[in-house]
Amino acid sequence: MHLELEPQRLEAQEVCLAARLTGGAEPVHLWWRLPTAWAPALTSWADPFVVGLLFPMMQEGRSVIVEGAVSPSLLANLEEYMAIWHVWRPQKYRPIDIRGREEAEAPPPAQGGLAVVPFSCGIDSAYTVWRHSQRLAGRRSRRIGAGVVMEGFDIWLNQTGAAEMYAGLLAGARAMLDSLHLPCIALRTNFHELPTTWGDSFGTQLVGGLRLLAGRFDSALIAACVGYTQLGRFWAAHPVSDPFLSSRHFRVVDDACELGRVEKAEVLGAWPEAMRHLRVCFENSASHHNCCRCEKCLRSILAFRIGAELLPPAFARDASDAQICHVKLTRPLQLDYWNGLVRAAEARGLGEASWVAAARRAIRRGRRRATLVRLREPLIPWRNRVRRLFRGSSLSRRQLAAQAAARRTND
Repeated sequence: MHLELEPQRLEAQEVCLAARLTGGAEPVHLWWRLPTAWAPALTSWADPFVVGLLFPMMQEGRSVIVEGAVSPSLLANLEEYMAIWHVWRPQKYRPIDIRGREEAEAPPPAQGGLAVVPFSCGIDSAYTVWRHSQRLAGRRSRRIGAGVVMEGFDIWLNQTGAAEMYAGLLAGARAMLDSLHLPCIALRTNFHELPTTWGDSFGTQLVGGLRLLAGRFDSALIAACVGYTQLGRFWAAHPVSDPFLSSRHFRVVDDACELGRVEKAEVLGAWPEAMRHLRVCFENSASHHNCCRCEKCLRSILAFRIGAELLPPAFARDASDAQICHVKLTRPLQLDYWNGLVRAAEARGLGEASWVAAARRAIRRGRRRATLVRLREPLIPWRNRVRRLFRGSSLSRRQLAAQAAARRTND
């Protein structure tokens, strides 16, 4: 297979960067767009696209020639990264040989010591920005140079009302970052169109996008969503695998893996702008505001109830016992989060509260659902083979329709 970079383009005050992966079952096209004001920070190396297209490469299982300059330290680290994912998902991903036409280290930024952070306005990313800006991480504190708000990450480009939802998210992010005198970078991508499992690959979406800015920043701080107590949970952003997306002059660091959401919520209570503009919700299709009903909203509300003893203004209403009891938990990582909430409540003398009992009932139901999901997992490769045979793709009809709609929008 071949990975070819397209020439940079300027369109409507945006820099457009793109690459195409060919030689597989079908071509894969990945692009990023960001304001022209950040053009001086861009790297000319192919490193961001090698990372961004890594999962489609591993799925194809063929060697890749990169038509451009690639950092050899990145290629060496990616061999370990691919080995990890092959162990975690041996039926889906295979280590491959990646070679560049030119293998040379990307130069370091002129000014070292600046980190860039992916910023979603969620609890994890908000905590990372707050604790480093306030020097709360001790000797680990880093100087943050900017937060990147990615369009096409949790708000898909082809979602109904996506532009309005992203505009609201971006406004909230700017208010939060402005209060700390930090720049906010709007970055668009079509990563969701790639034929990947998002729960496995979104870490490469984040890091690939951040690596575009390696001309100015020498590290990326990834807010941890998998903690040190959850290392057995295989997820796209993971403290075991993420460091191997680094190269000599651009380091990837998972931040605050030692803390849970309750501890983070306790600290964030001191940041008024965060209390007003937090956004944790993926389920509200009509607005960028939190729906206050989905699993993630309820989990976040309880984290603040336990840690900060408040309901942030970002949540329009509190969670009822009935909502907590009937929340749908399907993934082991969700069960870990909710078990952590119950343990934190018990440690603070809240174990007899009615809402804690409701959370325990939700966890019991979730365990039963998770067992059924595990029983179905061995059938997924066969399902995907049947899909490829009859549809030419392992994606679901919904995913294929979303891809087609996104292409029509972009055209």
